[in-house]
Amino acid sequence: MARKRRVRGSSRKRSGSKFLPILLLLLIIGAGVFAYFSPMFEKVPPKIIAPNLISANDKSPIKFTITDNKSIKSCKVILSSNGKEFTIYSQNFLLPSKKKDIEVKLPNEIANSKIKNWVLTIIARDSSLWGFFLGNKATKQAKLIVDNTPPEVNLIAQSPSILKGGSALIIFNAKDNNLKNVYVDVGNGVKFKPIKYKKNGVYATLIAWPFNMDNFNPTIVAVDSANNITKHQLHLNRIYKKYKVSKIRASDRFINGKITELAQSDSDYANIKDKIERFKAVNELMRKKNEDYIHKMSSKVTPFSGKWSIKPFHPLRRAKQVSDFGTKRYYYYGSPDNIISTSYHVGFDLASVKHDNLYSSNNAIVVSTKNNGIYGNIPMLDHGFGLYTLYGHCSSILVKKGEKVHAGEVIAKTGQSGLALGDHVHFGILVQGVEVYPLEWMKKDWIKKHITDIFNKADKIIGYN
Repeated sequence: MARKRRVRGSSRKRSGSKFLPILLLLLIIGAGVFAYFSPMFEKVPPKIIAPNLISANDKSPIKFTITDNKSIKSCKVILSSNGKEFTIYSQNFLLPSKKKDIEVKLPNEIANSKIKNWVLTIIARDSSLWGFFLGNKATKQAKLIVDNTPPEVNLIAQSPSILKGGSALIIFNAKDNNLKNVYVDVGNGVKFKPIKYKKNGVYATLIAWPFNMDNFNPTIVAVDSANNITKHQLHLNRIYKKYKVSKIRASDRFINGKITELAQSDSDYANIKDKIERFKAVNELMRKKNEDYIHKMSSKVTPFSGKWSIKPFHPLRRAKQVSDFGTKRYYYYGSPDNIISTSYHVGFDLASVKHDNLYSSNNAIVVSTKNNGIYGNIPMLDHGFGLYTLYGHCSSILVKKGEKVHAGEVIAKTGQSGLALGDHVHFGILVQGVEVYPLEWMKKDWIKKHITDIFNKADKIIGYN
């Protein structure tokens, strides 16, 4: 009997030893299934957002972005060239974040090295437990060019002078293998975008001196991909012009008539009860909204091929000028000392006979025909190269948006829509969204001296006839 008991004991041991591997296998499979489906073991690698070609120097950092669906754990940046390798950035992030905007400063020994071409490798890991608890890995390689040389800028030709409130033409050369941006800054944040002109590296632009800006400092600014900057100040002969000031009585008839009519046409001002506040809202707030639209629609620079030429503008034949450009208007109610609002008049008011024809003096594309508040029915024309004309207060518009018009074509008829008391046209000219003195562009001699002759001079210098 004792022998039989020993047989049973050994049988149980053998049976138990058979189930142990199965149990271990099930545990491993279960752990694998858990790891595969658990959010802690998610398998989506981070994304590295960086250009394939990067220019940098010791002043401007290398910038890139890392994103992840859960959290970013670490980032490393390595530079390599000709068997040499440098780790220039290595960081473990303690706080969880799905996005990291990273800036890496180029070490001086690399920025000032004779080696200019490098391979940049970015390695990012997330906080997942996937990959044996190391996290998902993403790698991005890019070509890095060390560039400490700023762009080269040279003036080719420019208008001999510029009037305060007027226009000028600038033609210049800007060279850099990695040129990123070029513009003319005249101060107070006012910038003009040039177009490429006839030969590589040659640029041309019209600029304007805003009539209400005293400090005018035109400067060509060229920036390359490494953010090396060259500034070339322009020395134009500046002609200062003093613009008029006028006082205008705001009568009850005017406020209860045109002003109220305009206020009721716009929900932003329709419920203003106080007549003085209503006048101020229309004359200042509505005017700003209307002029913001005009600036937006005239900010684009349409390039041209070959030669850009313009004829003097004469939109209204037999016209009489009834209001000047740049006038600062003070509106008073009751006593002349009781000023209730101010505004600037940024065009010429021209009058002839009622509903007279308005002409486009040059070829153009119609960019707007909408009713624009105080300006009424207002066709706007793009003459290319950033030059625009507008015709306010029209009784009717005879062209459509997007239509091409030819020099001498009738585009509209004079009227008194908008904030106008008599039949006339508000004629305005803009350069890249900046109102300019229309009289210059209405004179043949001015156009020849400041525009045509400058193009011809530049063509001879760059050898393009």
